[in-house]
Amino acid sequence: PPLPEQTAIATALSDVDALISGLDQLIEKKRAIKQAAMQELLTGKRRLPGFKGSWNYKKLGDISVSYSGGTPNTNKIEYFGGKIPWVSISDMTRCGKFISQTERTLSVQGFDNCAAKLFPPFTILYAMYASIGECSISEVELCSSQAILGIIPNKSINCEYPYYYLVFKKNDILEMRQQGTQKNLNAMLVRSIDIPISSLPEQTAIATVLSDMDAEISALETRRAKTISLKQGMMQELLTGRVRLV
Repeated sequence: PPLPEQTAIATALSDVDALISGLDQLIEKKRAIKQAAMQELLTGKRRLPGFKGSWNYKKLGDISVSYSGGTPNTNKIEYFGGKIPWVSISDMTRCGKFISQTERTLSVQGFDNCAAKLFPPFTILYAMYASIGECSISEVELCSSQAILGIIPNKSINCEYPYYYLVFKKNDILEMRQQGTQKNLNAMLVRSIDIPISSLPEQTAIATVLSDMDAEISALETRRAKTISLKQGMMQELLTGRVRLV
């Protein structure tokens, strides 16, 4: 196109780039704020209004029941494709905090012929192999591979509270891993993690604050993804002459 139109097109796309860059910076800022909030709230350094009383450190294994999953023989097609959701670590990295659907499912026959166990809703799913420390929460009854430890908190624990603590302490926990070829964790090490425990109402309040921050970050990430898609569409239209700027 003529130079003035080239300039107009470049300006329009540059403005979208600036918007994406601004969203990137805002997302990073919100993540830093959330990290600081976890540092303060999950350690008792800062108490939310209305809460008093001392906190006690407890082993994760003392406030929950946990067991790992299993994998049926992958050469048997009849073991897969049923109605039992089967979580893999790739599901956790894809879904994030909550999991209600999985890429692969097991048949009843497949479930019966492996070490997998059913986890109830609101089980914390914790990766011990590969993406060590990846953490999610089940929203439905499901099972998992042996690479994942299912942690079922007792009734005095809000499941989102230890979830956030495990996310917060991920780097420290990685240092606990075994010095094997893949440097994995095992169930005993995870159960030995010390967690500062407050009353159930305070746990719930802390989890709500952090969950609200997650929702804000997620909304910004969705907006960023839509803006990137919009830019792609604009380039397709403007750089081919399908749409002309007046």
